[in-house]
Amino acid sequence: AVTSGLIVRNERGLIDRFRDRIMIPLRDRKGHIVAFAGRAMRADQPGKYVNSPQTPLFTKSGLLFALDVALPPMRRKGEAVIVEGQLDAISCHQAGFDNVVASMGTALTEDQYGILRQLKIERAVVAFDGDAAGTASAEKRGRDLVHLMQHFAATLANRSGGVSTTREVRLYVAVLPDGLDPDQLARADPDRLRALLRPHGPDNPEGARPLLEFVIEKVAHRFDLGGPDGRRRFLAETLPLLADEPDPLTRELYLGTLSRHTGLDQETLRRQAAAARGTLERSTEQAARGTLERSAAAAQAAGGGPPPVQGPGMEQASSLERYLMAQLVQFPEAAARVDLAPDDLADPELRAIFELLRLGRPISEFPDPLAARVAALGAQTPEPATEADPGRVIELAALRLREQGLRRRLGETRAALARTSDGDAGGVDSEVARLGAELEELMRSRERHTVLRAEEREEDE
Repeated sequence: AVTSGLIVRNERGLIDRFRDRIMIPLRDRKGHIVAFAGRAMRADQPGKYVNSPQTPLFTKSGLLFALDVALPPMRRKGEAVIVEGQLDAISCHQAGFDNVVASMGTALTEDQYGILRQLKIERAVVAFDGDAAGTASAEKRGRDLVHLMQHFAATLANRSGGVSTTREVRLYVAVLPDGLDPDQLARADPDRLRALLRPHGPDNPEGARPLLEFVIEKVAHRFDLGGPDGRRRFLAETLPLLADEPDPLTRELYLGTLSRHTGLDQETLRRQAAAARGTLERSTEQAARGTLERSAAAAQAAGGGPPPVQGPGMEQASSLERYLMAQLVQFPEAAARVDLAPDDLADPELRAIFELLRLGRPISEFPDPLAARVAALGAQTPEPATEADPGRVIELAALRLREQGLRRRLGETRAALARTSDGDAGGVDSEVARLGAELEELMRSRERHTVLRAEEREEDE
């Protein structure tokens, strides 16, 4: 039971991981139960969902919920619909959407994308929730999917010498209406959900858009493309996306899109994209070289050698940051659901490790420098001594780290406001207000966690 993740063992004994939760069996593509998800039954329970940890039978990043029942319709239609939660998938199937699978709380991982590719699925629609969190993060999550696709394609190209014999899965993004998720929409208005999942077009303006088009349009909406500054900032964000695009035809098509948005000719944009690609490659090489040097030093320290010269990343990482990442390395399934952004991590190496964990990449596939840093984390950071639930340890550490980051950014923004003239202060002032409100909400969240933890300790005693 401990090995399967049903029970957590600590110094006080054995604890039910799924206490007071509705159990949802997780099955592999053959229908064998390999793990569980537990849905909170009370509003005051921390963590709406708790999944089984990684076990010999279960890797969260490599499982698509409901694939065992959705596989025949997916193959017949050549299309898959990916939602986030198990209950979303269940409601969709009950409403007649029989090619729906759930990605276990993230948009999609490389392993899950690889499964769709192996099944020769031609088109996959990723449905983003229309709640406040889903709408606010839609562009960021779209970018994550672009990077995932590009990394997957680059990895395959390296393995095959640049030749790929399998057609890629075309990814589309559908954003649901504000305040709704697939579970609610499938039950309340299945016809509208069906329209949202169909491709975008003149007769279906709310329909799903191709992934790169979706991200580019989201970026375009943030800038005033009528002025040179807005166009410059728009290109600064979109050209790197195309610079990393491995397919030349796709790159050319979307260079045309950028040309229409900015009025610049496509040849100029092509040269800029090539220059951006060269800059990215040089930056990556320099970062990898620095990472290797710092990781070697960390590994030497972990092995008991002489004290290393600390690299920049090592200096930037706080003890809390290292502690949190050590816990996430031990419980990688928590990375996808922890309330943390990469920017909350000051150390670029730890930020890279966090992003790989969040995408569901197994540690065994990490680049050597990052794998060395992971080993150093495990050797130097003690396990929590008194916490009953590792998930709670991670939640609280992430909240404290986010608080540190918010206080740092708030101080920097206030300093910038003090240096800004009255006529230009509006934008900086609103940013101070936004960060202040975010910090206040975070403190309330920490207080709720502290109260709940105290109550649970009383129950345990």
